[in-house]
Amino acid sequence: SKIYHFSINFETTKPRLDNARSIPKLISKVEIDQLLSTSINKVVYYLITSLFYFKLDLVLERYNRKYIITGYILYLIRCNNPAFEGLFSKLLRGSIRF
Repeated sequence: SKIYHFSINFETTKPRLDNARSIPKLISKVEIDQLLSTSINKVVYYLITSLFYFKLDLVLERYNRKYIITGYILYLIRCNNPAFEGLFSKLLRGSIRF
């Protein structure tokens, strides 16, 4: 696992990392520093992917030398969370990759 340390100055209190509304502000703060921007993008990627997990319905089945998998993609954030709608719409458009 990697550890990322960011030294960013904020005019007021530091935004909470679990507050979805603070992400745009954090991104705008690091856009001027390309190295920080790359690290932030990696952290955001890992945070988003950690919110999803796949639950299998049955044991894997083999058919024509391929495995058939059925299951559900489960999301750890409740639908009343502000981040849910944005991430779910990206998932529906196919713009989220794991």
